[in-house]
Amino acid sequence: MDQGFDINLAEEGVFLVVTPDCSASVGNVISALKEKGVTDYDGDAIKSALENKLGTPVRVASPHKEEAKDADYRIKISEDGLTCETWLIPPSGGGAMPTLQSIKGFMNSHGVVYGHDEKAIEEMISRPLEKQWVVTAKGDAPKNGKDARVDYKIDLNVLKPRAVGDKVDMKELGTVINVIQGQEIAEKIPFVQGQDGMSVMGKKIAAYAGKDKNLPSGKGTAVSEDKLHLCAEFDGNVIIKGGSLSVNRMFEVKGDVDYSVGNIDFIGPVVIHGSVREGFEVSSGSDVIIDGVVEGAVIKSEGGMTIKVGIRGTGKANLTAKGDVNSGYIDQARVRSSGNIAVAEAILHSDIGARGEVAAIGSKKGQIVGGMIQAGSEVLCEVLGSEMGTKTDVIVGELPELAEERKRSQENIKQFEEQIEKIDANITFLKNLQQQGQLTEDKQETLARITKAKFQIKAQHDATKKHLEELERDLDKNKLDGRVRVKSACHPGVSIMIRGVRYIVRETLRFVKFVYEDGEIRLKSFD
Repeated sequence: MDQGFDINLAEEGVFLVVTPDCSASVGNVISALKEKGVTDYDGDAIKSALENKLGTPVRVASPHKEEAKDADYRIKISEDGLTCETWLIPPSGGGAMPTLQSIKGFMNSHGVVYGHDEKAIEEMISRPLEKQWVVTAKGDAPKNGKDARVDYKIDLNVLKPRAVGDKVDMKELGTVINVIQGQEIAEKIPFVQGQDGMSVMGKKIAAYAGKDKNLPSGKGTAVSEDKLHLCAEFDGNVIIKGGSLSVNRMFEVKGDVDYSVGNIDFIGPVVIHGSVREGFEVSSGSDVIIDGVVEGAVIKSEGGMTIKVGIRGTGKANLTAKGDVNSGYIDQARVRSSGNIAVAEAILHSDIGARGEVAAIGSKKGQIVGGMIQAGSEVLCEVLGSEMGTKTDVIVGELPELAEERKRSQENIKQFEEQIEKIDANITFLKNLQQQGQLTEDKQETLARITKAKFQIKAQHDATKKHLEELERDLDKNKLDGRVRVKSACHPGVSIMIRGVRYIVRETLRFVKFVYEDGEIRLKSFD
């Protein structure tokens, strides 16, 4: 029963049965009657039966013998041509039942020649009274290809401030992209060839083919044999230009190191054609050359360092180099070198330490005034100190890095001893409470905790003290035969220490050399 009504052909006539839940219209019923060949129907009777919905047979036409009709079909094809659906109209009046071949033939006659689903067709034939659209043919959807793409193995987001913790550091722009020899820079993901589809009408459906692309290889890079990997030929910095990646051995800044460039941390040599502004940092795995001024900045070099104009540190500059340091002048800065330190003009109120020589002798202005000067072998200058008696300390013959490590160890030992003293006072207090029977559970836990802490701090104290003793022995062994040479004038206010022996300059001395002999500092003529 479809839509809540049924039509029965009997000897007495044609009867219509309408159920209470029927949703059909008069037109639906008349259409069903016509399918059975009934045309002389009683419209009023049909209308009455649909209105009353009694569920009992109502005679709506005179007796009628149903004509034999074979099964019939309807089809519809999807817009993309990938599916064909069939609607089966069952046979009536003893007409022929549908067959697989008859339905396939019908589909073929309407152009559906590909992807027949015989199983679905047979299932539809087995249930001819189930009036519904059934998918009886399926095409093959095209499989689109994929373009080749490049997967970059390095972060290319240069010149963008980076988050440091929960803040954005405007000096950390990721300006330098460091790579080492053989490091993979980019990988090519090959393109995928597309596969064409086929519609149920037997027509090809073109797929997107997928496009190839080359690795962005530039100078200083190498492409693997399989053309899928791009690697650095040597240590350097990755440059992006014209869509290609290149590797440069040297990192070059055309102007100043400021907020437009950010901090620099490069594996190789760094050349800066401007100045390094206050608060910025430059770190190099090789030499550093700066054409301008270093302000209150931090510069680290695994090689040598050249500052052509000078260092105006304002007490904030901190420069460290494994090689020689050469500068026009040094003013209020901390400078350390595992080689020599030389200036053309003056060293003013600075903390200077060199494993080799410290020299300010490039011109008649070659003056060292104020601060602390440490050198492993020699301090050489035109003028040492000033006529105003500016306090100037010079230490020669003692390796500055060992002396500084000794100072740090001494400070650490002092801190450990202060901590132990405070803990001992607390332990004494808590033990007194324990003897009086007043130690609560919480205080018992505190006593156990601080006792354990004391043992840990004591172990650190003892280890640091042992290290300090070793440093003292190294300092004694490494005391060098140092000297201080002053070509023009050495003024009062200068303190000179050579191999642990101090000499205080109390009057202006000219053309003088300070040397260590027989356990004391002796003055000789400059040579």
